Amino acid sequence: MQPQVHQVDRVLRRIAADGGGMEAIAARTVALWTEVARVLVPIIGQRGMSALYERALHLAAAQHRWLGQARGEDGELPVFSSLARAASEQAVDDAIASVTTLFETFDRLLVTLIGASLTERLLKPIWDVPSAGPIRQDTAP
Repeated sequence: MQPQVHQVDRVLRRIAADGGGMEAIAARTVALWTEVARVLVPIIGQRGMSALYERALHLAAAQHRWLGQARGEDGELPVFSSLARAASEQAVDDAIASVTTLFETFDRLLVTLIGASLTERLLKPIWDVPSAGPIRQDTAP
């Protein structure tokens, strides 16, 4: 697991340990994906984001079959609520492992497209979530 994505796994597991349950885990997952989209859409476009997300879902579903249920309709923009809905039907440990695999797969695909350095610069503030609190936003110019 990439070090940055490991942070996501740790945060989701902390939410579970604190008794947050699947609803809180799903909400945090949607918040993280929304932030990823906010950062990447200006660079790769909505279609690029959708294609990359759908490809990551497809690849990660080979390890975690239920992720196939989280896919949107053909041509639909990424709807992270579909992921949250599908995750909420899973056992906590399986949902966390699956979501982490999805983030890791997405990160790996993005690296192949734009390189490791740019991927890290863009996504590190998102992956490097120190707590289950609000996502830090980079306000530097």
